Amino acid sequence: MEFRLSVKTTAITIGLACAMVCASVWQWGRHLDKQVLIQRLHETLTLEPIPLSTLIDSSTPWDSLTFRRVKVSGTYDFAHEVILRNRNLEGRSGGHAITPLKLDSSDAHILVDRGFIPIGREDRETRASYQKPLHVEIFGLVKQSSYRKWMAPRDPPAGNGKPWVDQWLRVDIPEMQKQLPYTVLPVFIEVMEDPNDPLLPSKIVREGTAGRNDVLMYTGQSVQNFGMDSPASNYPIPTYDITPPPDIHLGYVYEWAFMALLTICIGIVMQLKRPAKIRDSGLLSEEAELKKS
Repeated sequence: MEFRLSVKTTAITIGLACAMVCASVWQWGRHLDKQVLIQRLHETLTLEPIPLSTLIDSSTPWDSLTFRRVKVSGTYDFAHEVILRNRNLEGRSGGHAITPLKLDSSDAHILVDRGFIPIGREDRETRASYQKPLHVEIFGLVKQSSYRKWMAPRDPPAGNGKPWVDQWLRVDIPEMQKQLPYTVLPVFIEVMEDPNDPLLPSKIVREGTAGRNDVLMYTGQSVQNFGMDSPASNYPIPTYDITPPPDIHLGYVYEWAFMALLTICIGIVMQLKRPAKIRDSGLLSEEAELKKS
């Protein structure tokens, strides 16, 4: 075999391979960051729950309080509740109810993820039956605002005379703030059913069970209930958005690295040419076969 350099093929091969190597390095960085996050999660969950008002009055940066357990008492503003759509609970599709809460201890408001409501019951009229009690004393897990990642779908624009956005893809607090008549804290909390659950870390750090059910659009009565209990059930069901373990990113590191190596090999093979004698003999054989036919 003879190697004949093709500038075009070589350039494309190197470009693709470099992009895949960059993706591998990026996933390695995410793997390391996730290890730090998981370590901080375990350390933070060992701390005793404290009143949210204590954190408001302190100078502690909000971005350092992720996974902090807090005590909260206040009054829900159900009129400004929204749904976090395309969520999953035990293989069933639905959404999370995100409700502003006016704190008893101050004039501050905070968004609260009250839990899971199954698909078919997430519209404003139906979920009104689950908007109780009005005043609560709860334990919550502090979570950071989400943001739109590259190439991810957008939420509808909110505020400035735009229609009310009732269903969101992510808890994007700055965007949700635009349609609220008051200022909310830069973090939100997830309601905790049992703040002293010894299995709490494993419920947060685990692989997702996402499947086709998670990407179902809200299609109405044809999928109502989706195997959940009767409409009289005590919704919303407190739950947590999961954090995938670091090993998931480590797997992507190897996948992208392998794809880069495979791309280089394909690029080399594409530039290998058969010697002239072999090509000529092949052509002669084809001509002979044509004459016989």
